[in-house]
Amino acid sequence: MEPRFWVLLVFIASFALILSEKIHRTIAAWFGCVCMLFLGLTMSVFHQCQTVASDSGGHIFARFGGGGTVDICHHSLESLMLSWIHFDVIGLLLGMMIFAALLEISGFFEYVSIKAAKMSGGDPWKLVVYLGTFTTLISLVIDNVTAIIIIAPVTLRICQKLEINPVPPLLAEAILSDTGGVASMVGDPPNVMIASYASGDEVLASLFGFNGFLLRLGILTFFAWAATLGYLRYYYRDWRESKPAHVEAILEEDEWDCIEHMTLMKSTLWILGATVVMFSLTEFLHLHVEIHALALGGAGFALIAARPEDNEMRHGLMHSVSEKVEWHALLFFAGLFILVGAMGNVGYLNDLAWWIYNNFGDNHVMLAVAIIWVSAIASAIVDNIPFTAAMIPVIVAIGETDPTIDLAPLFWALAMGAGFGGNATPIGSSANVMTVSISERGPNPITTKEWMRVGFPVMMITCIVATIFMVIFHGTLYSS
Repeated sequence: MEPRFWVLLVFIASFALILSEKIHRTIAAWFGCVCMLFLGLTMSVFHQCQTVASDSGGHIFARFGGGGTVDICHHSLESLMLSWIHFDVIGLLLGMMIFAALLEISGFFEYVSIKAAKMSGGDPWKLVVYLGTFTTLISLVIDNVTAIIIIAPVTLRICQKLEINPVPPLLAEAILSDTGGVASMVGDPPNVMIASYASGDEVLASLFGFNGFLLRLGILTFFAWAATLGYLRYYYRDWRESKPAHVEAILEEDEWDCIEHMTLMKSTLWILGATVVMFSLTEFLHLHVEIHALALGGAGFALIAARPEDNEMRHGLMHSVSEKVEWHALLFFAGLFILVGAMGNVGYLNDLAWWIYNNFGDNHVMLAVAIIWVSAIASAIVDNIPFTAAMIPVIVAIGETDPTIDLAPLFWALAMGAGFGGNATPIGSSANVMTVSISERGPNPITTKEWMRVGFPVMMITCIVATIFMVIFHGTLYSS
């Protein structure tokens, strides 16, 4: 048996365990990582040197090659596997989790939950529309993971107060944030990665900026969003007709009474707002600072500025914040990156990309459509962030093999497929993983079965919309 085939078996077994929910997904992911380490030590199946972009740096030493790439060679298998983890994504999540923890401690989420319940009048479907639309809109200016970290705890609190099942609104928020994030350069981590690569190419740089994403994917996303909301309304038709309990009591509550630490809330909101503004300004001001650095820096300032009125709370603030950070979710992401990194290292992701090219390369429109669907299906299985990281250099390689191919439609197709495909499963996108993790705080956690009943049809609907747009506008809107 070919040694790399064992990597595929471990990968499949790990994801089967993750989706089966027989054991916690973090344990399943790290079980797979340990097996990968064992394969590397006993079979030497992994390549110690890897080619990356020349601005990516390296852990050990670098031998520069041509074409703007650098070969990173690692002295140990452990350092190689650690290099597969996208610590920028981990840093972004950690920074925003700290913001969310401080807001929760201040009582902000309790305040918003009562305010939203009053606005909806206790109508469950109005809650979905209000919160889902709000999540979609803020996913245009901040990444959808951050949007979920902020809004999902509020949703859970609202549903607990109304005594209704929180699964439908939480699912709707995650799916609508994935859908809405496709339209923005900063709305979905795969878009950030595509724009980052495009910025180094003279032809692509002008297309894949903040305004470029809104122009080329905004209308598409609106139609996909409307179709998604329509399906959600149909699927949850029984739930939206339920009558919440204690509506009158909640409507009589004063939301301002829920604020426990006003100074803490104000300082955190101001610093969070400034951090979000900086997310958008990095492109316009050409600042050489990554989004994860801004998130961690802002969280650090928020912790420094935090001064709860209660002296005992002030001394125990870090302990309270640490308790509310979803550490198991961060560990899950790290394990997921290692599993996908292993598949990329032994060549399976390249094999997939070349299969696409060999079967559809003769027709450039169908090649872009194929990338939409393959990216969607793959992102549903392996999270769209590591898959996008693996696909970008492969698309570049396809362009080098066949210079007649315009790469711009292929990158737009990757953004569509990775964004919409993430809806299908609870591990399809980082926002989904965070939503499931937050739902576990309540009595009704989101199961894989329930997610796929909603998410898979949404993936099919949105990818069909994306396919129609790509076929119609391939030679115009999506071309360079």
